[in-house]
Amino acid sequence: MIKIVNGKIVTPKTVEDNRILLIKDKRILDICDYDEFLSDECEVVDAQGGYIIPGLIDVHCDALEFKLSPRPNVIIPHFLALSYYEKELLISGITTQFHGIYWGDVLEKHRSLKLALEMIEKILDYRRVAILNHKIFIRFDIVKFEAKDKLFNLIKNRVVDLLSFQYHLPGQAQFKSFEAFKNYYTKVRGWTEEELREFAKNSFVFNLKKKKSLLREISQIAREFKIPLVSHDDDKKEKIQIMKDLGIKISEFPVNLKAALCAKENNMDVVVGAPNIVQGKSSCGNVSALRLIKEKAADIICSDYHLPSMLTASLKLYQEGILSLPKAINMITLNPAKATGLKERGAILPGKIADIVIFKLRDKLPEVTRVFIKGRSVYSYDWHKY
Repeated sequence: MIKIVNGKIVTPKTVEDNRILLIKDKRILDICDYDEFLSDECEVVDAQGGYIIPGLIDVHCDALEFKLSPRPNVIIPHFLALSYYEKELLISGITTQFHGIYWGDVLEKHRSLKLALEMIEKILDYRRVAILNHKIFIRFDIVKFEAKDKLFNLIKNRVVDLLSFQYHLPGQAQFKSFEAFKNYYTKVRGWTEEELREFAKNSFVFNLKKKKSLLREISQIAREFKIPLVSHDDDKKEKIQIMKDLGIKISEFPVNLKAALCAKENNMDVVVGAPNIVQGKSSCGNVSALRLIKEKAADIICSDYHLPSMLTASLKLYQEGILSLPKAINMITLNPAKATGLKERGAILPGKIADIVIFKLRDKLPEVTRVFIKGRSVYSYDWHKY
């Protein structure tokens, strides 16, 4: 049995100070007072006045592909890349990671179906020795459907843990204008302006409604295998209605307040990016995640592409008086657990799996000092010793 003392335990509704968190056989046993369970057989962990929270559940991060291939034509052995990436996840307090994997051959020069399949194979291989929970999040590009059958095979083999429908085209969703589209893909993805204009000529004819029958086919098999479905970069009521009709219950990165409120009205969980909260604005000029949270139009915070921002964003909401500490922590733990069907994780409650993070504040920023996964200590750091 493990006994964590001298910390502030953050439950879904309260902060329990001067109480003990008990862990036994990979699960949370109880939150109790100091005069209970004082057996000498307990391993005592001193939280040193820090906060004790559930392990973070990150429902969307694209960072792994850059760990595996940090530069064009550079491929890092996957055990090396993933083992060091796990350390970054742990020091960020993340114990469950949904790895975003682009599924398509449309617009992303550094992404392809071949690379997607290789990436999935590497994650599955690494799971044999993994410390934390590695999940596979397929980001299906609906502009082209050549890869549908391969996707079905992955779903039937229970490889896919989360599935989104997305498309990045000029004049829609994330990119309101060709200028915004051009700025992103020339600066970030290495396209020339001529290549983008040629692509845009052939893609402006894209019509979401015409894809609905194919989307329904995919969503039906996903629901059959209990895979949560996600809609990406929602911008209009019409799109949200189509996605709702397909059984989608998560809307990630809505680009404006109206879309986020519409998603909420349709009983969808809304996901926002942590870097948006930390810097106070969207990098693409879309709606501020802080505004969505203030308007009660967001439920979940993901790292998106920057792992340390996730816990920092949650603490910012508490420090600025926007949310109570339990509600702020729920956005990175309990809420994503519920949305993705991880019923045994995401909260410090008796019976839940003991994925636990302890952090302290250092210059008002969170510093993770201890991580437990299934009740086993996997990371420990105390800056006061150095």
